[in-house]
Amino acid sequence: MSKLETNLNQKMIDEKYDFIERWLPARYTTSVNIILKEDVRKPAYIRKVKKERISDQKILDALYKVALLNKLQIET
Repeated sequence: MSKLETNLNQKMIDEKYDFIERWLPARYTTSVNIILKEDVRKPAYIRKVKKERISDQKILDALYKVALLNKLQIET
């Protein structure tokens, strides 16, 4: 069972990264830090998480939110 759960979890992470790649605006590090509020990270680290697909759930969630907001702005 754990192998199936791992595959599903990895598939969800891959789908998130695909969405982020498609909808993330060119300048996003400031927006990510605004979402993170108290856990502000250096822009270089945020870009590294996105580029190298590092498993940092907080950053990944913030990147997803910024991409989602950008998608909503573009589509309306």
